[in-house]
Amino acid sequence: NNMTRPKETDPKQMAEKEEIKQLWKELLLDGSGADLPQDKDHQHANVSPKLNAGIVVGVGGFFVLNMAVLLSLPPVLRGKGAPYLPTFNRQLDSMFRLLRNEPSLKSRVANGEALNFMDLGSGDGRIVFRAAREEIFHKCTGVEINPLLHIIATFRKILHGPKYFSITSFHLKDIWSTPLHNTHVVAIYGLAPIMDKLGTKLKQELPADSIVLSNVFSVPGW
Repeated sequence: NNMTRPKETDPKQMAEKEEIKQLWKELLLDGSGADLPQDKDHQHANVSPKLNAGIVVGVGGFFVLNMAVLLSLPPVLRGKGAPYLPTFNRQLDSMFRLLRNEPSLKSRVANGEALNFMDLGSGDGRIVFRAAREEIFHKCTGVEINPLLHIIATFRKILHGPKYFSITSFHLKDIWSTPLHNTHVVAIYGLAPIMDKLGTKLKQELPADSIVLSNVFSVPGW
Protein backbone atom coordinates (compact mmCIF):
# COMPACT_ATOMS: atom_id res chain seq x y z
CA ASN A 1 0.00 0.00 0.00
CA ASN A 2 1.17 3.47 -0.87
CA MET A 3 1.28 5.71 2.12
CA THR A 4 1.53 9.49 2.02
CA ARG A 5 3.43 11.33 4.67
CA PRO A 6 1.19 13.67 6.60
CA LYS A 7 1.93 17.39 6.20
CA GLU A 8 3.51 19.24 9.07
CA THR A 9 0.77 20.95 11.01
CA ASP A 10 2.80 22.07 14.01
CA PRO A 11 1.87 25.79 14.36
CA LYS A 12 5.25 26.63 15.89
CA GLN A 13 7.23 25.13 12.99
CA MET A 14 5.00 26.82 10.40
CA ALA A 15 5.43 30.19 12.12
CA GLU A 16 9.21 29.81 12.16
CA LYS A 17 9.30 28.97 8.44
CA GLU A 18 7.10 31.95 7.67
CA GLU A 19 9.38 34.28 9.66
CA ILE A 20 12.47 33.00 7.79
CA LYS A 21 10.73 33.46 4.43
CA GLN A 22 9.66 37.00 5.34
CA LEU A 23 13.17 37.89 6.52
CA TRP A 24 14.71 36.79 3.20
CA LYS A 25 12.07 38.69 1.28
CA GLU A 26 12.80 41.92 3.18
CA LEU A 27 16.55 41.55 2.78
CA LEU A 28 16.35 40.96 -0.97
CA LEU A 29 13.76 43.60 -1.84
CA ASP A 30 15.15 46.34 0.41
CA GLY A 31 18.68 45.89 -0.88
CA SER A 32 20.12 45.39 2.63
CA GLY A 33 21.19 41.83 1.85
CA ALA A 34 23.60 42.67 -0.95
CA ASP A 35 26.24 40.26 0.36
CA LEU A 36 23.82 37.31 0.54
CA PRO A 37 23.55 34.87 -2.38
CA GLN A 38 20.77 35.68 -4.83
CA ASP A 39 19.59 33.73 -7.80
CA LYS A 40 18.48 35.39 -11.03
CA ASP A 41 14.82 35.56 -10.02
CA HIS A 42 15.73 37.34 -6.82
CA GLN A 43 17.97 39.78 -8.69
CA HIS A 44 15.13 40.66 -11.04
CA ALA A 45 12.82 41.11 -8.08
CA ASN A 46 15.34 43.53 -6.55
CA VAL A 47 15.80 45.66 -9.67
CA SER A 48 12.29 45.58 -11.10
CA PRO A 49 10.57 47.94 -8.60
CA LYS A 50 13.20 50.66 -9.19
CA LEU A 51 13.02 50.20 -12.95
CA ASN A 52 9.23 50.36 -12.93
CA ALA A 53 9.31 53.53 -10.81
CA GLY A 54 11.71 55.17 -13.28
CA ILE A 55 9.48 54.25 -16.22
CA VAL A 56 6.41 55.65 -14.47
CA VAL A 57 8.19 58.94 -13.67
CA GLY A 58 9.51 59.24 -17.23
CA VAL A 59 6.14 58.54 -18.86
CA GLY A 60 4.39 60.85 -16.40
CA GLY A 61 6.84 63.68 -17.07
CA PHE A 62 6.50 63.22 -20.84
CA PHE A 63 2.69 63.30 -20.55
CA VAL A 64 2.68 66.45 -18.39
CA LEU A 65 5.12 68.22 -20.74
CA ASN A 66 3.01 67.44 -23.79
CA MET A 67 -0.19 68.50 -22.05
CA ALA A 68 1.46 71.78 -21.06
CA VAL A 69 2.45 72.43 -24.68
CA LEU A 70 -1.01 71.54 -26.00
CA LEU A 71 -2.78 73.78 -23.47
CA SER A 72 -0.53 76.69 -24.46
CA LEU A 73 -1.60 76.52 -28.11
CA PRO A 74 -5.09 78.15 -27.94
CA PRO A 75 -3.70 81.60 -26.98
CA VAL A 76 -1.16 81.26 -29.82
CA LEU A 77 -3.91 80.50 -32.34
CA ARG A 78 -5.88 83.52 -31.11
CA GLY A 79 -2.81 85.73 -31.48
CA LYS A 80 -2.59 86.42 -27.73
CA GLY A 81 0.38 84.46 -26.50
CA ALA A 82 3.30 82.11 -27.12
CA PRO A 83 3.69 78.32 -26.81
CA TYR A 84 5.29 76.86 -23.70
CA LEU A 85 9.05 76.54 -24.13
CA PRO A 86 11.10 76.27 -20.92
CA THR A 87 13.97 78.71 -20.50
CA PHE A 88 17.21 76.86 -19.81
CA ASN A 89 19.84 77.83 -17.24
CA ARG A 90 22.24 79.23 -19.82
CA GLN A 91 19.59 81.66 -21.04
CA LEU A 92 18.66 82.56 -17.47
CA ASP A 93 22.29 83.26 -16.62
CA SER A 94 22.61 85.55 -19.64
CA MET A 95 19.36 87.40 -18.87
CA PHE A 96 20.16 88.09 -15.24
CA ARG A 97 23.81 88.92 -15.94
CA LEU A 98 22.62 91.73 -18.19
CA LEU A 99 20.11 92.79 -15.57
CA ARG A 100 22.62 92.91 -12.71
CA ASN A 101 24.98 95.04 -14.85
CA GLU A 102 22.31 97.58 -15.74
CA PRO A 103 23.54 100.87 -14.15
CA SER A 104 20.09 102.25 -13.36
CA LEU A 105 19.07 99.05 -11.58
CA LYS A 106 22.33 98.88 -9.62
CA SER A 107 21.79 102.43 -8.44
CA ARG A 108 18.21 101.77 -7.32
CA VAL A 109 19.21 98.60 -5.50
CA ALA A 110 22.02 100.48 -3.75
CA ASN A 111 19.50 103.11 -2.64
CA GLY A 112 17.34 100.40 -1.09
CA GLU A 113 14.29 100.77 -3.35
CA ALA A 114 11.60 98.08 -3.12
CA LEU A 115 11.59 96.81 -6.71
CA ASN A 116 8.99 94.48 -8.21
CA PHE A 117 9.64 91.83 -10.86
CA MET A 118 7.00 90.29 -13.14
CA ASP A 119 7.19 87.49 -15.71
CA LEU A 120 4.42 87.72 -18.31
CA GLY A 121 3.74 84.13 -19.37
CA SER A 122 5.62 82.59 -16.45
CA GLY A 123 5.16 78.92 -17.42
CA ASP A 124 6.45 76.60 -14.71
CA GLY A 125 7.79 79.54 -12.67
CA ARG A 126 11.52 79.06 -13.19
CA ILE A 127 12.22 82.69 -14.16
CA VAL A 128 10.26 83.95 -11.15
CA PHE A 129 12.25 81.73 -8.78
CA ARG A 130 15.50 82.81 -10.41
CA ALA A 131 14.54 86.46 -9.90
CA ALA A 132 13.80 85.71 -6.25
CA ARG A 133 17.25 84.11 -5.82
CA GLU A 134 18.87 87.32 -7.06
CA GLU A 135 17.75 88.92 -3.76
CA ILE A 136 17.25 92.36 -5.31
CA PHE A 137 13.45 92.33 -5.62
CA HIS A 138 10.78 93.04 -3.06
CA LYS A 139 8.21 90.93 -4.93
CA CYS A 140 8.48 88.46 -7.84
CA THR A 141 5.24 87.69 -9.69
CA GLY A 142 4.35 85.25 -12.45
CA VAL A 143 1.29 85.52 -14.71
CA GLU A 144 0.23 82.46 -16.70
CA ILE A 145 -2.96 81.57 -18.58
CA ASN A 146 -2.18 77.84 -18.88
CA PRO A 147 -3.85 76.11 -15.88
CA LEU A 148 -1.50 73.12 -15.86
CA LEU A 149 1.61 75.30 -15.85
CA HIS A 150 0.07 77.46 -13.13
CA ILE A 151 -0.45 74.36 -10.97
CA ILE A 152 3.15 73.25 -11.56
CA ALA A 153 4.52 76.68 -10.60
CA THR A 154 2.38 76.78 -7.46
CA PHE A 155 3.50 73.29 -6.50
CA ARG A 156 7.14 74.28 -7.01
CA LYS A 157 6.56 77.27 -4.74
CA ILE A 158 5.41 74.91 -1.99
CA LEU A 159 8.45 72.68 -2.54
CA HIS A 160 10.80 75.66 -2.27
CA GLY A 161 9.57 76.17 1.28
CA PRO A 162 9.40 79.38 3.32
CA LYS A 163 12.51 80.97 1.79
CA TYR A 164 10.68 82.19 -1.32
CA PHE A 165 7.09 81.75 -0.18
CA SER A 166 6.46 85.37 0.78
CA ILE A 167 8.44 86.96 -2.06
CA THR A 168 6.90 84.96 -4.96
CA SER A 169 3.33 84.79 -6.23
CA PHE A 170 1.62 83.22 -9.23
CA HIS A 171 -1.63 84.23 -10.90
CA LEU A 172 -3.78 82.33 -13.41
CA LYS A 173 -4.48 85.26 -15.66
CA ASP A 174 -4.33 86.70 -19.17
CA ILE A 175 -1.27 88.92 -19.62
CA TRP A 176 -3.37 91.50 -21.48
CA SER A 177 -5.57 92.15 -18.44
CA THR A 178 -2.62 92.30 -16.04
CA PRO A 179 -1.79 95.83 -14.79
CA LEU A 180 1.89 96.77 -14.90
CA HIS A 181 1.88 100.17 -13.21
CA ASN A 182 3.80 98.98 -10.15
CA THR A 183 6.31 96.80 -12.01
CA HIS A 184 9.96 97.83 -12.30
CA VAL A 185 11.39 94.85 -14.21
CA VAL A 186 9.29 92.72 -16.56
CA ALA A 187 10.30 89.57 -18.43
CA ILE A 188 8.45 88.60 -21.60
CA TYR A 189 8.55 85.79 -24.13
CA GLY A 190 6.24 86.44 -27.05
CA LEU A 191 6.09 85.52 -30.71
CA ALA A 192 6.75 88.18 -33.34
CA PRO A 193 3.03 88.74 -34.24
CA ILE A 194 2.15 89.94 -30.71
CA MET A 195 5.27 91.96 -29.88
CA ASP A 196 4.03 95.21 -31.40
CA LYS A 197 0.78 95.08 -29.39
CA LEU A 198 2.68 93.99 -26.28
CA GLY A 199 5.12 96.87 -26.74
CA THR A 200 2.20 99.32 -26.77
CA LYS A 201 0.89 97.88 -23.50
CA LEU A 202 4.33 98.10 -21.90
CA LYS A 203 4.77 101.75 -22.97
CA GLN A 204 1.35 102.73 -21.65
CA GLU A 205 1.54 101.00 -18.27
CA LEU A 206 5.14 100.64 -17.12
CA PRO A 207 6.86 103.43 -15.18
CA ALA A 208 9.32 105.42 -17.29
CA ASP A 209 12.40 103.94 -15.60
CA SER A 210 11.34 100.28 -15.87
CA ILE A 211 13.41 97.54 -17.52
CA VAL A 212 12.07 94.99 -20.03
CA LEU A 213 13.79 91.64 -20.54
CA SER A 214 12.61 90.18 -23.86
CA ASN A 215 13.59 86.57 -24.51
CA VAL A 216 14.23 85.81 -28.23
CA PHE A 217 11.98 88.39 -29.95
CA SER A 218 12.51 92.14 -29.67
CA VAL A 219 9.84 94.79 -29.35
CA PRO A 220 9.48 96.68 -32.66
CA GLY A 221 10.91 100.19 -32.49
CA TRP A 222 12.76 99.66 -29.19
